[in-house]
Amino acid sequence: MKLLFVWPNKDSFGFKPIGLSLLSAIAKRQGWEVKLFDTTGIDLGFVDNTVSGESARIFKPVDLSSYHLNKDKIDLDAAFTGVLEDFKPDCLALTVLSDEFLIAARITKGAKRINPRLPVIWGGKYPTLNPEKTLTVHQADFACIGEGLDAFGEFLAGLNGKNGLYAIPNVWGKKNDRIVKNKLRPLKASLDDLPFVDWDIFDKRQFVKPFDGKVYVGGDHMSNWGCPYHCTYCINHFYHSLYDNKYTMRRYGTSRVVKELKSLKDKYKLEILRFHDEDFLMRPAENLAEFAQSYKDEVGLPFMIETNPKSVIAEKVRLLKEMNCVSASVAIESGDLQLRKKLLNRVDSEDDIVRAFSLFKDFGIRTSSFNLLGVPYETRETFMHTVKLNRKAGAQYPSIGFFFPFEGTVLRDEAVKGGFFDPDPGDRVYRHDRPSLVFKDLKEQELIEMRNVFVLYVKLPEPFWPFIKRSEGLDPVGVRLRKKILEIYEETVWSNNGWYKGTNREAEFLRELKALSAEEKICA
Repeated sequence: MKLLFVWPNKDSFGFKPIGLSLLSAIAKRQGWEVKLFDTTGIDLGFVDNTVSGESARIFKPVDLSSYHLNKDKIDLDAAFTGVLEDFKPDCLALTVLSDEFLIAARITKGAKRINPRLPVIWGGKYPTLNPEKTLTVHQADFACIGEGLDAFGEFLAGLNGKNGLYAIPNVWGKKNDRIVKNKLRPLKASLDDLPFVDWDIFDKRQFVKPFDGKVYVGGDHMSNWGCPYHCTYCINHFYHSLYDNKYTMRRYGTSRVVKELKSLKDKYKLEILRFHDEDFLMRPAENLAEFAQSYKDEVGLPFMIETNPKSVIAEKVRLLKEMNCVSASVAIESGDLQLRKKLLNRVDSEDDIVRAFSLFKDFGIRTSSFNLLGVPYETRETFMHTVKLNRKAGAQYPSIGFFFPFEGTVLRDEAVKGGFFDPDPGDRVYRHDRPSLVFKDLKEQELIEMRNVFVLYVKLPEPFWPFIKRSEGLDPVGVRLRKKILEIYEETVWSNNGWYKGTNREAEFLRELKALSAEEKICA
């Protein structure tokens, strides 16, 4: 029996989804021949074509020209048809996020035109949120709701004729023009009996991990599953409701996960790891100490994590340093107290945030901050609060992205209620290069330039701020100012690994910026 997975990915190379890697391993354990159709390398039109000013470099550049990480302008339908006709699968399985459903629908409809009898199942966040739409509008035959690890194994067994297909918990299906809605099973209690993730199905380019000016062979894993928080912009709140507030944190046993990581390191010649846990440090210090010792002895690879400020304490950061953690991404999201607490429902205080970044700096672990721009009720003032909190915390590499009101999130409802967002999506999906909401006092292009100069505000001293603000304009004076400010940033910040390097040329820099600004008055 042959199984063709589809990953309708519109983003860049360098990531191997944990769920898809596990489902492939489960299928192979049951004797299926598996192949993956991955759209990462196809130009699907999701490119930044907005007229925009330059932005500051954050990370050290690497030469990726020999890795062919660009997206090719090839016909998606023709490429998929070729794989389908050559492989001749017995089942088509798509893993679909909320911003990928248009690609998944196009592929599904194409498959049905070629082979109407081919069973098609969708799993992931989109069909969990929209099971009926998945089965009717998008023409899938089955939709997996919630966690699919056990359900998918049972579904494959059903295709093999070992049991029925229409009584599997978590799996809805179309049968005689009606939808069979099966109950939701509890979350899988133990992760230790899962197979090791299967990366054989992935293009080698998904292993390419640039980090700190070098290119590594990288792996992706999760040791902690789940999240106890209810942030309003995140779908985890929906999962808490779906599982009747039993969406609990789960983790692999130490010996089990270390055994897998060691096996992956040896098999794929890994040089670096990224843990995609929602919060890597959300575990007792005793558990981390046990994990740290075994990891250090058996694996030893440098690795990157994501964590929440609340979870960061000195003992845990010390253990991370000992086990070779090289980078931690920490969410700030908004520096405005009202937005962060009341709108986003973040649990961390300003003191938590400052403490977390300070501890990582003290132990020599690189930090990146996550920040949101363009949330409901965003203003220039709330944006500057975010700038100031990143400065106060000392985020080494601050990053900011546009908020998108994904289905299933509380903040989507708030965005619609406040008149910031049209709930009729049409063909609109998440774009990282532009805001999704509409504001009375902030135009789209202004928000785009606020994003572009965010790092400059965070990293350069306050006397530079009026010139940074003026450089947000894309007129000749603004463009000249931006160019000069970026030169100053390169000399004082970027060349010093993200930290502002005090210089006796600051007064000289400010005089040059004033002179460039004066050209506006001369021209007038």
